[in-house]
Amino acid sequence: MPEQPDVVLVLADDMGFSDIGCYGGEVATPNLDRLAAHGVRMSQFYNTARCSPSRASLVTGLHPHQTGIGILNYDDAPTGTRAP
Repeated sequence: MPEQPDVVLVLADDMGFSDIGCYGGEVATPNLDRLAAHGVRMSQFYNTARCSPSRASLVTGLHPHQTGIGILNYDDAPTGTRAP
């Protein structure tokens, strides 16, 4: 049986696409750059500007509204934003 790969997923709130070195940022991030050079870098993940919906989307692969966490983890969303 082939050996399973190690997986490290880094999710940071309040960062822009180019805030770290491996994406062209001006801040030196040598450890993250080294991880990125020998691994996989996501380039098509969009967040919702809120941590709970972004994390729900990341771990399920679904749109946040499909996970039932369309805004945060309580249901005070305007009409039309609730999960089906």
